[in-house]
Amino acid sequence: MILGYGWHSVQRFLPYDLDTFAVDSGALERRRGVKSGSRLVQTLCLCALPNMTFEVAAQIARDSRIASLSGQALFKRMVGAEALLEGLFVHSLRYVSSNTGKTWNGLRLVAVDATTLCGPGSKGTDQRLHVVYDLGKGVPASVDLTNMKGGETFKRHDSFGFGDLVMADACYGVGPGLMSALRSGSRILVRFNFESIRLLGEDGEKIWPEQAEGVLPDEGYVDFCGYLPDWPAPLRVIGGRNNEGKGVWLITDLSRDELPTDSARELYSQRWQIELYFKRLKSILDLDELPTRDGPSTRPWIWAKLLLATLAVLLADERFSPWEQSAEPLGEDLEGACKTMEVDPIGVAA
Repeated sequence: MILGYGWHSVQRFLPYDLDTFAVDSGALERRRGVKSGSRLVQTLCLCALPNMTFEVAAQIARDSRIASLSGQALFKRMVGAEALLEGLFVHSLRYVSSNTGKTWNGLRLVAVDATTLCGPGSKGTDQRLHVVYDLGKGVPASVDLTNMKGGETFKRHDSFGFGDLVMADACYGVGPGLMSALRSGSRILVRFNFESIRLLGEDGEKIWPEQAEGVLPDEGYVDFCGYLPDWPAPLRVIGGRNNEGKGVWLITDLSRDELPTDSARELYSQRWQIELYFKRLKSILDLDELPTRDGPSTRPWIWAKLLLATLAVLLADERFSPWEQSAEPLGEDLEGACKTMEVDPIGVAA
């Protein structure tokens, strides 16, 4: 069994004809040591388990009669399996998306963010994982993987639009990205800094940071209209101070009737769930411990981790994050599904 469940339980979230899927992706050009696409996927999933090496995964696969590969041969299979693993991850998300999630005033709540992944000895970002996260369902809606040059912007994503309320931190609160989100038909609630955006007041002049600071009250909130140069409708600018007395600014196209001023910060705080998603991937599946900084197995290894995590959530019927704002202890079902590895030759798919 894989993930503590029978392989047949796992397969229902994967393409029906895994063999053809693996061949079409280019991952199963040769069947030496591995007889089918199903067995190849099982073996690659072994590599994604916490603290797993190619040598140990290959040994488990041999002992369980899944595949007959050396550690080096399995490494080469992983290198050639990026398209396969990414495709399987995207396919598995369809089953997550079929579940009905909570909404806010009829809008799907979506958070957009990215997290950095680093390899051994790295002094900076080696890979960056960009995620559109469905807050109501507690699962990713879409994922993009780039190297360190892949910037954080709404323009990267196309999995949100009409019927969505998109939330993001200050990295996304710049003019071009906000315009992209607005043009998609989404509603927005985004944190921003006046230093990073050209925002105009009612007089058509740029609002400078010191001007904004001057109208920020010591307690409570300020709420006024602002304009992006290329967007015809006014936007609301909502400001308040955090516990340290520093100004926190949000920009939204929601009206006061839709979102009262004193409720904006509370709603925005739901964005924290995407941080919990990243935290769980890193704490349960060691996603932040890349085997290499930018080696040939790095990207396939990340996709394998994402696939394994998604299958675990589907099998355990869990969420990646709680609806509540604060972090909760990791769910035992999800943690067990990711960390438990049992292999039963009787349950191995042909």
